Amino acid sequence: MITHLPAALLSALLLAAPTAGPAPTTGGAPATTLRLTVTGPAPATTAPTPEGAAPAAPASRTVILRCDPAGGGHPRAEAACADLHASQGRVDRDSDIACVLLYDPVEVRAEGVWRGRPVSFAREYGNSCELGARTGAVFSF
Repeated sequence: MITHLPAALLSALLLAAPTAGPAPTTGGAPATTLRLTVTGPAPATTAPTPEGAAPAAPASRTVILRCDPAGGGHPRAEAACADLHASQGRVDRDSDIACVLLYDPVEVRAEGVWRGRPVSFAREYGNSCELGARTGAVFSF
């Protein structure tokens, strides 16, 4: 399960979004800063210990993506920004890529601003292939 952003971080991100007047810009384009989180897929199934301990919970990883210009801690920032720009800021979009029907859930979250507009996105995908097909490079980290 993904937890919500700490109130202080969410406030800082939302304060970066304008409430009136023009959006902040970098090089002529409104600012884009997103905090992206991926949880899962679950670790490979392991044999239980004699004590019956369960496998570890899926790992969660988070990066900051900035666009216009591309940057932040995202390893594929340019591709992720290009995918967001192509979809006019939509994180999830239609895809004709076929993925195997294997349930290995991946939860994702995107919070922040895209070109000055607030973004709050959370979704669970059936597996990593489905995630990549529907979100492109946005969560490829």
